[in-house]
Amino acid sequence: MRRLTTAVMAGSFLFSLCIALPIAPANAAGDPLVIWADQLRADVIKQQFPDGFKGTKLTVVVKESLAAIEEQLKTVKAEDGPDVIAAEHSSTGALVQAKLVRRLTPGKAVASLFPANVLRGFRYNSRTYGIPIQFENLAMVTNTTLVKKQPKTFARVVAVSKKLLASGKATSGVAVGQGEAGNAYNMYPFFSGLGGYALGVDAKGNVNPSDVGVANPAFLGNASQIRQWNSDRVIASSLTTAAAKDAFAAGKAPFWITGPWDLNAIVALPFGYRITAVPSMVQTKATSPLLGMKGFMVTVFAQGHQMRKVADRFLNEGIARAGVQAAFATAARRMPANRKAASGVTDLRLRAFGTAGASGVAIPNVPQMQDVWGPLGAAWQLSTKGTGATAPVPAFTEAQAKVVAAIASRS
Repeated sequence: MRRLTTAVMAGSFLFSLCIALPIAPANAAGDPLVIWADQLRADVIKQQFPDGFKGTKLTVVVKESLAAIEEQLKTVKAEDGPDVIAAEHSSTGALVQAKLVRRLTPGKAVASLFPANVLRGFRYNSRTYGIPIQFENLAMVTNTTLVKKQPKTFARVVAVSKKLLASGKATSGVAVGQGEAGNAYNMYPFFSGLGGYALGVDAKGNVNPSDVGVANPAFLGNASQIRQWNSDRVIASSLTTAAAKDAFAAGKAPFWITGPWDLNAIVALPFGYRITAVPSMVQTKATSPLLGMKGFMVTVFAQGHQMRKVADRFLNEGIARAGVQAAFATAARRMPANRKAASGVTDLRLRAFGTAGASGVAIPNVPQMQDVWGPLGAAWQLSTKGTGATAPVPAFTEAQAKVVAAIASRS
C-alpha cells in the first residue's frame, strides 16, 4: 500500500534526509513515482529512465492497453492508484470530467516544443492535461505506375481515376475503407476538404459540443461533389478497409487512403508509390485529416501521494525531451510529437505521413464526439454506395439532426 503523508510529516522527513544524504530525492518521502502504461510504452520508460528521474525511482506497472488504464483508473483505491498514466488524447475530456487527472502547467518553453495542433489534443477548457509523445493521421498513397504525375487537386484525382476505371486498368478509384457501417474517420479528409467539421471550437480554441458542423452551410454548398464522385465510381462505400488495401496492393486502384499503421504493407508494395496529403477540393479549404495523439497525464492520486510536483516535472522535463520522444516514436513507428525529434526521423515514409498531418485537427477530446462517429459515417456510406445512393444534402442533414439530438440527451 502506498504511503499517504501529510505536508508536515513530509517536510520533517525531508529535513532528516537532507542531513543524511548529500542529494535528497525529488519527493519528500522517497517513494517511487508510480506509472501505469501499456507494454510498448512501459518498455521505453524503463529503457530511457533506468535509474529513475532526478533522484526519484520509477515503478512502472504494465497494463493490457490504454483503454484498460482508463477503465481501471475509475475504480482503483487512492492508495493503490498511479501518479502518471499513458493515455489517448481523445480520453482527456472524460478523464477531466471524472476528476481523475490534474492540469499541467508546461509553460511557454515546453509548449513551444510541440506543434499547436498536436499539443491541443490534451487541452480541455483552456487547460493542458497531458504531454503528447506521438501522433498519427491519414494520407494518400499514389501508385506511380498508374499515375506518373502527382495530381495537385482532387479534381485531377477524379479525372485520373475515371480514365483508369474506363480503360479497365483499375477497379477502384480512391480506395478508402467504409463498408456497411461507414467510417467517419477514414472519410474525414474529404469531409473537411468540402468544409465540414465534427464539432467546432470557441474563441479560446476549446471544443464546443453545441457547434455541430456535420451539415454546416459551407459543407452543404460543396456537397454536390460527393454526388459526382459516387456517379463516377471514384469513391465507393462498398469497399471495406481491408478491401481498399487489397485493391491498391493488387495495382487495381491508383490511390489509397491509409495511415502509418499500414507501413509494412506499403514497404511490401511491388510498385513505386508516393505518400502525400489528400489534394484540395475547394479553394481555401484544407483537407485536414484527424490527428490521434498518445501521451502521458498526471492523476489526481499524485497529490495524495505527495508526488504531484515530481509527476509534473517528469512530464515537462522528462517525457517532453526530444530523445525520449524519439524513443517512444521509434518503438511505436509513429511520428514523434516533439518538433526536434520529428526533424530527426529518417524513415522517409513516416516523415511523409507526418507532413500530410501538418494541417490535421485533433480528434475532439470531449465525450460528445462519440455521438458524431456513427451518424457521420452513415451519411458517407449512404451517399457513396453507388446505385440507389442517398443525395448528400438530405443524408448529411439527417446525420446532423441525429448528432444534435444525441448530444442534447446527455444534458
